[in-house]
Amino acid sequence: MSGYVPIERHFTATAFVSVRGHTLLIWHRKLRMWLPPGGHCEPNEDPIQAAIREAEEEAGVTVKIIPPHDFPHIDGVNIKPPPAVMGVFDIDTPGEPLHQHIDFVYYTRPHSPRKVDFEAPVPAGEHRWVDTAALKTPFSLPAPDGTLVAVAEDVRVLGMRAIAATDGS
Repeated sequence: MSGYVPIERHFTATAFVSVRGHTLLIWHRKLRMWLPPGGHCEPNEDPIQAAIREAEEEAGVTVKIIPPHDFPHIDGVNIKPPPAVMGVFDIDTPGEPLHQHIDFVYYTRPHSPRKVDFEAPVPAGEHRWVDTAALKTPFSLPAPDGTLVAVAEDVRVLGMRAIAATDGS
């Protein structure tokens, strides 16, 4: 394939943290977007470990993965639940070469749902707990500088699904 230039890819994991009809969005300073907690997988870390770690680091919440309803539990076999979806995203930020994130997206809920305070600060800083009603139609949230930034369609749709997944868990 002449002219083909391979693009660098990074494995990442995302944890939609959802509780009591809300899901958490955090302002990502580098990408200038509202996103659920997430980030790069560390060496020797599987995507589930990365999603759980990122939720704790960015949201200050210990979470558990919500497996699909038909996920099998087999004694003596270490099988992991699949992500809700996998996304491939082009990352084009100033000062870095264009690269892609291969993102394993998980729906999660806090281990202690009653202890979650929607008004409390989170380690990552600027954040919003949004409910299903807000997610049903396209909307924007203010960035820290006051500029309105549209919440991405995939974040909106997956946020609704994450909330629905926690309703049954």
